[in-house]
Amino acid sequence: MQKVKLKDIAEIYSGISYRRYLDDDGVKCNVVVQRSIKSDGLLSDFEEIKLKENIKERFFSKPGDVLMKMSHPFDVVEVAQSGLIISDRIAIIRLNEDYDPVFIAHLLTNAHVKKQLHELGSIERISHVSIKEIKEIGLAAPDLETQIKYGELLNTINDKIAQDLKVVEYDRKLKEGILNKIWEGE
Repeated sequence: MQKVKLKDIAEIYSGISYRRYLDDDGVKCNVVVQRSIKSDGLLSDFEEIKLKENIKERFFSKPGDVLMKMSHPFDVVEVAQSGLIISDRIAIIRLNEDYDPVFIAHLLTNAHVKKQLHELGSIERISHVSIKEIKEIGLAAPDLETQIKYGELLNTINDKIAQDLKVVEYDRKLKEGILNKIWEGE
């Protein structure tokens, strides 16, 4: 198991302050904002706006990018879709070839990393970290083949958790429906 700093295995930078590029006559774009990165590792709910065309390529998502909210709870997602614009207060992590983005995304959600982020971050009402601090995150990374296997396993576990949560939500609604019928006297 190799101990590495995130800055040694990836290019890391912040997203763009897209408000500077707003243009009613511009190109329609999907922008990844804070709410787009879900705690369950999913990416959705984009801001759809028109922007000028002169945005640098590095602010557009590429498959394999890892995105991390720079404020608590520091949610992380691995991106499969290209062409999304990444907004500010989101770290863009582009890994070197020897690192699996799926595995690293899971690793960045671990309690050991959350503890490091808490220690590195500002002591404000809502804690946040800078790109400089994110670069200093220490990770334990096995070889690429093992990373890929762990990434697949962890994705399978996440899928099972998501399905289990749907069943729980269905059961809650069923219970509430039965109680409402009783309350109504039927």
